[in-house]
Amino acid sequence: MKIHSIGYHHGHDADFVMSNPNGIGQVWLFLLFQTKALIRRNGKEEIAQAGSFLLYSGNTPQYYAACDDTYMDDWFYFTVEPQDQKLFPELGIPLNQPVQLTDAATISAHIRSMTYEFYTARPYHMDMVELELKQMFFHISRQLQETQKIITQTPSTKLDNLMILHYQITHQIDQVGTVASLAKKFSMSLSSLQHSYKEVFGETISNDITRSRLERVRLLLTTTSLPLRRIAEQCGYTSEFHLMRHFKNNTGITPTEYRRQNR
Repeated sequence: MKIHSIGYHHGHDADFVMSNPNGIGQVWLFLLFQTKALIRRNGKEEIAQAGSFLLYSGNTPQYYAACDDTYMDDWFYFTVEPQDQKLFPELGIPLNQPVQLTDAATISAHIRSMTYEFYTARPYHMDMVELELKQMFFHISRQLQETQKIITQTPSTKLDNLMILHYQITHQIDQVGTVASLAKKFSMSLSSLQHSYKEVFGETISNDITRSRLERVRLLLTTTSLPLRRIAEQCGYTSEFHLMRHFKNNTGITPTEYRRQNR
């Protein structure tokens, strides 16, 4: 596989449209949507949610556009050798359809790293890009497999519920509310949830939520230029002020100071 051009966090206005009715020959296109997007496939329009990807194979018609005031994505055009094409079905990565990720930030970080390497002239930079590219696809496959494993479980016991909850805290922190709301969601008393969670995972549920939120915040601060409002949304905070207060209370510095020190 060889990347020919790549972009990270490219933004456009509300009138953005990209249409290639006949595809672009043998060149493939990978899109990671940072905002919602309107796509058209098989003659029908649908919405691809932020945090989803779309992998267009060669000669496939392409149509994607903004559906809100702004549009942003990560992208790259690349060619795939015949021996590489079998990789995608082996990894269970669907082609030519939007697929939601549980941890889009990790995939975006790979694209950021590849973009940096691609546009520098450092020794072995294209070899580094190729290695990072394959690693990114393996990370996507892992996310899809782990998601499917959770979805196919039947939450008929307390342990099943706890495993699903732990997965959500670790991989979908933006969907996790308060401990009280989680207890209600899984039909458990607050004390039973707190005791059972610590017994199974060796940590309190509150500490795990805090750890997961802060890890995601640190990742987004150092790998993206997203404003604090967007980071708060992706990390399950009620507002950017809630994020700022929580982050400083736990780290001793503000998110802005952390970003400046670690970019």
